[in-house]
Parts: sequence; structure tokens; C-alpha cells
Amino acid sequence: MKRFVPYLIIAFVMAGCGDRTPVIEIAPDNSTRFKENMINANRVVIQSETTQIEGYLTRRGMDAKTLPCGASYHEYKHGNGSVINPDDTVVVNYRLEALDGTPFYTNQTDTLTVGRRQVTVALDDLLLALPCGSQAWLIAPSNTAYGVAGDGDRVPSRTVIVYNIVSINKFHSNKS
Repeated sequence: MKRFVPYLIIAFVMAGCGDRTPVIEIAPDNSTRFKENMINANRVVIQSETTQIEGYLTRRGMDAKTLPCGASYHEYKHGNGSVINPDDTVVVNYRLEALDGTPFYTNQTDTLTVGRRQVTVALDDLLLALPCGSQAWLIAPSNTAYGVAGDGDRVPSRTVIVYNIVSINKFHSNKS
């Protein structure tokens, strides 16, 4: 029995070693060079999208205005309805497509509280720029649209989108 004790100890030690999974810890790269590379990559994407949007507007002869978020819009029918304010609830009917005309949503109606960015930043900014009854084209770069994730349904990642706003109607005003 004494002869087997050293073998048992070695067996237990070896069995314990087999259960351990080697762990390799990798520290996140917070270096300045990494950050600069990410910033430069985003600049390239933004510049590419800006060029695409400018080409789209030029081909269609649209005289566009720029929203605070950086999206562009062309109002083709000025509404004579009331001004839209933050916290107003509006009903917006629109078509949504890619720059090449690929449709994402052909007849979308959303009831939104303005200022809460419930759909996209670009749509929210547009609603504050137009009165009710307006119709407009809204061309939104991906960072003001659905971003890196897309919309989780039909709009792919990093897609410049085009809204054709068919109608804007005030549903409810929270202003006195």
C-alpha cells in the first residue's frame, strides 16, 4: 500500500492539472494609434457617404438644405399647417429606400413624439424643420439613420437612406 501512495498523489496532481483551461488575457487596445485608426476609418466612411449624397442630389436636380444632424432635405411641397415643436405627437407617412432606389418600406406610417428620436435622428430633425402638410425628400447618412446596426429588419448596416415624406400631420400638441 505504501508503494501506491506516491502514485496516487501524482495521479491526483495530474488529474487536477488536466481540468485547468489556460487563460490568455488580452488587454483592450486603448492606444492612441488604435483610436486614430478608428477615427480615420470613420472619416473615410463619412466622406464616402457625403460624396454619394451629393451625387444623388445633383442627379435629381434637388436644391437641398442641411439639417443640424448633417442630413439633407428637399421640400417639394410646403405645408401650410402648424409648426411642429418638441414633444408634439405627429403622424408621418413615408416611403424609405436606398440611394439606388431599392425599397425598404413602401408605405410606412409612424406616430412619433418629436424630439425623442424614436425612428432616426434625421427624421426627428426634419420634423422640427417643416410645418404640417409638407412633403419632402430626406437623405440621411448612416450615422443619422440606422447606423452600424441597421434597423434589425430591412435596412442593412451603414446604409444611406432616402425618405420620401408623403404627409406630416399633428396628432397632438403638448404645448399650451
